[in-house]
Amino acid sequence: MKLSIAQLSAVVHAYVTSNKIAVDSFSETRNNSVGLLDTLGKIYTNWQNYGDKLGLFDGEDLSFGKTIEEWAQDLILPEDFDSSGSTTLAPHESTYRPVSFSYTLGKKTIPQTIRNNDIERAVHNIGQFEDIITGKTKALYDSETMFRYALKREALGVLIARCEAEQNPDSPDVTLATEGASISGAHDVNELFKVTATGKNYILVKPIASGAGLTGTTAISGGYLIELDLVKEIAIPSSDVTGEAFIEQVLKDVEVASDFSEGHSLNGNTLGGNPEAGLVLVMKQGIMPSLKVQTLAGAFNKDELAMPAEIVVIPNFGEADADVYAVLVDRRIMRLHNTYRAVRENLNGQGDFLNMFYHTENTVHVSRNCYVRVYKKPQA
Repeated sequence: MKLSIAQLSAVVHAYVTSNKIAVDSFSETRNNSVGLLDTLGKIYTNWQNYGDKLGLFDGEDLSFGKTIEEWAQDLILPEDFDSSGSTTLAPHESTYRPVSFSYTLGKKTIPQTIRNNDIERAVHNIGQFEDIITGKTKALYDSETMFRYALKREALGVLIARCEAEQNPDSPDVTLATEGASISGAHDVNELFKVTATGKNYILVKPIASGAGLTGTTAISGGYLIELDLVKEIAIPSSDVTGEAFIEQVLKDVEVASDFSEGHSLNGNTLGGNPEAGLVLVMKQGIMPSLKVQTLAGAFNKDELAMPAEIVVIPNFGEADADVYAVLVDRRIMRLHNTYRAVRENLNGQGDFLNMFYHTENTVHVSRNCYVRVYKKPQA
């Protein structure tokens, strides 16, 4: 019979859709003259690669000690020249930001069992056997990779939550009705101030003694209070208009981060440009396609902005505010340090199996002294 395209399509459709492709049950057949069970022709798997897109935040392994302590020294204000040398022998002590600590997150264990006289029953040859055993071992290390990747996303979520809490605290340490209002009592560094009339939030970077006679205005002009600028509410880029607005905002922020600035870290302290460290724009999935399609080509690309800023796209920021979709950071702002890593084995002779345990312990630190800018969908 002559083949026609329509007839061929009908024959192939009936042939292929006969419920014999990728089914989850096995039906034995004995289509041979001896009546033996028809054997399998192939056993295989598709190996998956599990990567960590936030490897840039990996810190060195810590073999001794598990707690991290961070300190930061302040710059020094120039003074008028004193020809009399009246303060020559007086101390001129450095000042520092309050130190911060990060503690171990504790140990986690990834278990795996390998049974004897088990897989041998199902495979055809040593190659298939080795593939399955290799897969069991590979799963231990792949699981740890995914665990570390998730830890770093969650740590970025912690950073985001801290930025939101400082930028708009539910309970500021001090509330001033206006900038001109008097500040009473003594106040410590890192206390949060809110001015109700302007809606602005500040962090105290120099201690205020009781009876200092400062107002909000003089505390701001005197360098005691630094306005925090950590979170920017801006529409998610989903069109040419919102895409261009987002790109413009990022470029402005990169410009600020590439020079000295204040109010752009959790401590609000004076930051340098640190071009050798570099900036990283971490975004949720779903943002880049719109920017590529809806926004002018060349204005934004996957690897660089107009000024150096690596771009990394990830699924989420852990359990952080769902309205946050991107964060621009100094790449030194977060580090995940492994403090213990070991694989232990226990052979169960009675049960005839081997148990493997991948032990891991980690400490994550988020710096209070690095540039950070959070991008968040505007609130209704």
